[in-house]
Amino acid sequence: MNYSKKSFSISEQIFFAQRLSLMLDSGISLIESLHIIKSIDNSIKHKKIYEFIINNCEQGVSLYKSMLLSKVKFDPLLITLIKNGELSGSLVASLLQVAKNLEKRNELKKRLISTLIYPVFIFIATISMALFLVLYIFPKILPMLISMNIKLPLLTIAVKTIYEVSISHGFYIIIFLLSFIGIVFLLIKKNNYFRLLFHKSILIIPVYESYFKTNTLASICGIGEMFLSSGKSLSDFHYFVSDSAESIVYKNTFKYIYNQSLQGISFSNSMKEFPELFLQTMIDMCALGEKTGNVSAMLGHCSRIFEQDIDIFLKRFSALIEPTLMIFMGLIVGSIALSIILPVYEITNHLTK
Repeated sequence: MNYSKKSFSISEQIFFAQRLSLMLDSGISLIESLHIIKSIDNSIKHKKIYEFIINNCEQGVSLYKSMLLSKVKFDPLLITLIKNGELSGSLVASLLQVAKNLEKRNELKKRLISTLIYPVFIFIATISMALFLVLYIFPKILPMLISMNIKLPLLTIAVKTIYEVSISHGFYIIIFLLSFIGIVFLLIKKNNYFRLLFHKSILIIPVYESYFKTNTLASICGIGEMFLSSGKSLSDFHYFVSDSAESIVYKNTFKYIYNQSLQGISFSNSMKEFPELFLQTMIDMCALGEKTGNVSAMLGHCSRIFEQDIDIFLKRFSALIEPTLMIFMGLIVGSIALSIILPVYEITNHLTK
């Protein structure tokens, strides 16, 4: 049984966890709950997946194993906490925990997307207007400028060069850029070395680096709080992150931390070796948690602190991006407009004389 890896979005997995926990908490059996969820889902593909999972569960296979056998790419946290809940007899609580965590992550992702919609729109509008001026308006006055035999301003020469290159080689440039982007995308997706380089480059991009690190650590701390509060050990938490982290940089780092933990080295001391990846707040809070025997609570505090930092970052970003984009738009469009206006001004002076 092999379905598309994108059969269930994060939102759909959240709904699945919420509905299943509600039904189980109401006293409905697991099989009956899955049948109800299957009946209310309108997706034919989802119904087939639920049918496969139900058939396995009816044969005595656990829920988490049935989900793994379906080959659907469920979130690793969902699978792990369902497994933990089935083994400990606290499946309802585990489902509520994972639904809450996935909802937080999904909400952060939505906020980032909504924050970026306006900048992307302005950027596309600016490029479109620039192309309109260069490829449609500028060619109409270019013959006149050449026929007047006047010295063209440097800005006009630059735009003229861009126009000529666009006309003669524009198609090939577009094909080259699309091919280059496609090749880079495939290399990042298929090759671990290039994926590692890409993830490392993210950590040195100004501004975004801070957001990426804080967002990643907020998710890691939230997962750590759930793992430790459900009876798992720090080593289990380290192993899970090393196996499921999206960033290869953090994945490799947690593999190292996991090996360190097996040797008895504390989490906080291991993190001190990677100051570029872990915020000092997290290191200090975990050190305090290790002394008091309450690392779970400290990771929970870190998660909430980092989520607040992300909120502040997005608000500041939204406030700063508008004037920055206006300046960018003014420079691009204004430069092209000046490249047209300046020669016309020269012609007017020439005719006056």
